[in-house]
Amino acid sequence: MAGSFVHQDSDSDVSLSARIEGLKFLAQHVDEPVVIFNPQKELVYANPSANKIAKDCPLIFSPSISSSDSQVSNQTPCDPCHAMDLFQSDRQVQDTFPCPSPSAVSTPGCPFPRAVPLKSGTGMTHFAILMGARGSESIMMIPQDEDSSVPPAMPGDSFPGTLPPTIIGDSEPIQQLVEMVRLIAASEATVLIQGESGTGKELVAKTIHALSRRRLRPFIVVECSALPETLLESELFGHVRGSFTGAVADRKGLFEEAEGGTIFLDEITDTTPAFQARLLRVLQEGEIKPVGSNGSIKVNVRVISAGNKPLDHLVSTKLFRADLYYRLAVLPLTVPPLRERREDILLLVRYFLEQCARKHGREPMHLSPDAQTALVHHSWPGNVRELENLIERVVVTCPHSTIEVKDFFSDHSLQSATSDLSSIGKTARQEAERSRILQALRDAKGDRTRAARALNISRSSLYNKLRDYHIS
Repeated sequence: MAGSFVHQDSDSDVSLSARIEGLKFLAQHVDEPVVIFNPQKELVYANPSANKIAKDCPLIFSPSISSSDSQVSNQTPCDPCHAMDLFQSDRQVQDTFPCPSPSAVSTPGCPFPRAVPLKSGTGMTHFAILMGARGSESIMMIPQDEDSSVPPAMPGDSFPGTLPPTIIGDSEPIQQLVEMVRLIAASEATVLIQGESGTGKELVAKTIHALSRRRLRPFIVVECSALPETLLESELFGHVRGSFTGAVADRKGLFEEAEGGTIFLDEITDTTPAFQARLLRVLQEGEIKPVGSNGSIKVNVRVISAGNKPLDHLVSTKLFRADLYYRLAVLPLTVPPLRERREDILLLVRYFLEQCARKHGREPMHLSPDAQTALVHHSWPGNVRELENLIERVVVTCPHSTIEVKDFFSDHSLQSATSDLSSIGKTARQEAERSRILQALRDAKGDRTRAARALNISRSSLYNKLRDYHIS
């Protein structure tokens, strides 16, 4: 059974195959039973641990199955079968940032109590991933021939089975994200984390590193949007003396500094095509070439990237290289916005109140019922980052231990509908302006001077707007 796999239909998303391969690799390295089914009840994959409980599931009719062939069960699944329910309740998802789909609830005694759908970009469920009940927390099994450049775990330092307490949430989207992070941490594949600004993408990346076997090596964060292309290449790949003005000595790049560890490329969507080509070579060949050097340097670094714009859309509009996207998105994750997990807001508030009160030397503080209601119903366009900053401001400025609504919203009425309408209006104006710019460029056949004249703005203003709206 272990290692069995059948390919999906040709009309499935191209990335599904890469995601399945990534999941297979992950499942091989955990001691929890993992199986994957398609809508036809075909066993697509089962890891070695699943052999032990195969006889307990009607869909897996033999405990000893050839690893070379997929199998189709002729038996009737449990009623209800939470794996089959994932396909029956399928629906199209149109959101730009879809949150993880809810996992199905199993029947009592099911050997695979957890089931998660694997969806395509259109929201269609193509596979059901079933995970068995863990007898112990996940332990990563490191092969004997593992790369010696990655430090082994120290004696008594078992692979962590739970996430650090700073990833907070009881909601279904967060719990599914937690499950995927635990699995992904066991692998060496590249990870792409997508989500709106302020959702905690860097925290997810740090957690993956902290749970991986690279956790004793460096974790380096690179803010790609903060540096121009030439400086970004020098920062990442290093440079040799005399390669450009100011290069008075050889300098190591961050890829070399992160040797054996993890490098986190934040806002990867803001990079140029030329840089994307260089990064693609690093991922393909495992080597870097310092700026101004003719030689290459081998590196052993895991790459985790993140972006707050939908990369698949940028690929379809030719604003991001498709080949690099598929390299980065072997294991894609989506961090849900705060408004889609409102049940976590008060948990986060209590955590931030405790942290900020300790940081600023305040006595313990708590919220009034009205303040709790206001926070839960706010739209939170800045997500968790906005919530954290708001809590810290109130802890510093509030003179009493009970925080009221006016302490939060005195200078900007965040709980009113006016804020939401203003945000909607701003978005509509931006979309209209972007459309006018694109039309002006088409009319001017790409001549930016003529387009700026037609729009009645300066050429420098046009360049700024092209950058802001990511117009190539």
